[in-house]
Amino acid sequence: MREFNNLLVNSESKINSVGSSIIYFLLVVIVYEYSFQEVKYASSLTLLLGATSLIMVIWEVFRKNTRPLSSIGISIFTPLYTASSFLGIAYFLGYRTDLIQPWIIISLFSLIWINDSAAYLFGRKIGKTKLIEHISPNKTWEGSISGLVVALLTGFGLSLIEGMPPWPIMLGFAVVTVIGGSLGDLFESRIKRAANVKDSGKFLPGHGGFLDRFDAMMLAIPIAILYFEFILPKS
Repeated sequence: MREFNNLLVNSESKINSVGSSIIYFLLVVIVYEYSFQEVKYASSLTLLLGATSLIMVIWEVFRKNTRPLSSIGISIFTPLYTASSFLGIAYFLGYRTDLIQPWIIISLFSLIWINDSAAYLFGRKIGKTKLIEHISPNKTWEGSISGLVVALLTGFGLSLIEGMPPWPIMLGFAVVTVIGGSLGDLFESRIKRAANVKDSGKFLPGHGGFLDRFDAMMLAIPIAILYFEFILPKS
């Protein structure tokens, strides 16, 4: 969340880091409540979440900030975007107890990483047609399609594990995970290009920041959650 804010701060907005941290903390508690506990305080916590957002809006009245709307948007968006991915893991571990554990989580990350690796390798070998050159000049259609094909084969193989959803659902799972992961990667590339930086941070020397390593899951996980809620809801 800090790396994301650092990328967006180039817009000359003053990030309300305290408000963002409170929102994320409340989201952690709400997700924990829904996933691992009896739902007792979710309504009160949700009201507190809304109150925090309103206080952040009111606070902008008293700040010397030339871009108050941008500051509010970034301060609220960043914890929501981060939470939808990292806290989304609790959906599978805590709420979707009908799905085999821990294989469903392993499958999610395997599909993301296998797609990324295959897209990179095939893209270097046979990639010619740029995917979205103005955002990520190294990505190609050939690499992306190759990554999807390998992910589909992986999804089919994972469906053979006892207790896993049937292969048609796993193939769909592979498709939405690949699409979500690719969009998450492109979104971060778009933000970095706007901020005129190569990496989101220096968390891993030589490999960029923490966000650089997990950008794909930022959209892959919430999209995967929506997929299972529509295709295979908990009985």
